[in-house]
Amino acid sequence: MAGAEPRSVKGSSWRRQLVAAASCAAAGLVVHAFSALLPAPVAMLGLGVGLLGAAFMLAWAADAGEAVFSGGLVLAVIAVVTVLPEFIIEIRFAFIQAAELVTANLTGATRLLLAGAATLPLVISLIARSQGLEIAPLRLAANRRLELGILLLTSIFAIQLAVRGNVSVFDSLILLGLYVAYARRVQGTHGEKPAVVGVGAGLLTLPPRYQRAGIVSMIVLAGIVVVIVANPFADALLATGASIGIDPYLLIQSVVPVATEAPEFVVVAVLVANHRPAQGLALFLASSVSQWTLGLGALPLAYLAGGGGVMMPLAPREQLELAFTIAMTLFVVAALCTLEPARVDALLVAGVFAAQLLYPTALVRLASAFVLLVFALDLLVARRRSLPPLLRAAWGRR
Repeated sequence: MAGAEPRSVKGSSWRRQLVAAASCAAAGLVVHAFSALLPAPVAMLGLGVGLLGAAFMLAWAADAGEAVFSGGLVLAVIAVVTVLPEFIIEIRFAFIQAAELVTANLTGATRLLLAGAATLPLVISLIARSQGLEIAPLRLAANRRLELGILLLTSIFAIQLAVRGNVSVFDSLILLGLYVAYARRVQGTHGEKPAVVGVGAGLLTLPPRYQRAGIVSMIVLAGIVVVIVANPFADALLATGASIGIDPYLLIQSVVPVATEAPEFVVVAVLVANHRPAQGLALFLASSVSQWTLGLGALPLAYLAGGGGVMMPLAPREQLELAFTIAMTLFVVAALCTLEPARVDALLVAGVFAAQLLYPTALVRLASAFVLLVFALDLLVARRRSLPPLLRAAWGRR
């Protein structure tokens, strides 16, 4: 992936964006230093701004890093970097044995990314229609069968976790092994340049001798900010929710992913604006793979390290949330397995996703999971000839 050409960057606009994000990250550190003196809602907003700024810096550095660095290990580290804010919060809840919250951010972030991937064709169509433009049908590169294959394997494996009601250290090894398989194979994909746009592209306009140092410095500094402010932000969010009577699980599941996944959505928007929607959709899929494998796989290990057993229990509510996320993953894989997304599939996902956001009850989640699972099975049977290439991409020989 090294040596990719960056997209054109206008003047110093990328520098201004970088300074703005760094200023937000610094503001988060200041708020953290005085958080004991601030009301929970004020601390939540200040820490959230800091987390958002750091998340943008991580996303931009990872974006440029894909083009500058090469090798499976480096790419695996970059993938971890892009989801570091979520991982910090998820692992902390597992470590402190907060079993009732441990899957909240994981399921919320994964569903948000999958909804973005599935509805992108519909969004592009609506934008083009509003501007009176004719656009070619969106088609994914054949390389994307890798992400789809890993998501298919992971979601099928996760079914028994939802039924069983726990996630063991053995399950962690399998999930992390799937990520290793993905990281080793993703470096061998050809035919696509890294999706470097915006600030990431601006970083590549620096003199070559400064590029690697600049990218690594951004990752380290932003990572330090995330480590410092992520968990205090989650605590302030829970305290704010408790003061106004909002369910803490729903807060972690809905609010935190909006902040931590914002950079991915901004990068995808820039890619769409640069007529590269297929790579935007690929970014959503790659981030979903990281959540399903690294995110879920790390939780039992953190639970064990915090004094729990080798099996991290899942409460009935978490079983339902995980089941809904599995159904959504299977439907997205089924919708995209032909590499030609259909708008009708996007409409279904958009409708179900909106319904469960507006009415976040157990009955609605159960009904949503059932609807998505039925349509997923129907599509998978109808498109069964598209499935072997996905499995070969994920697990077969290069």
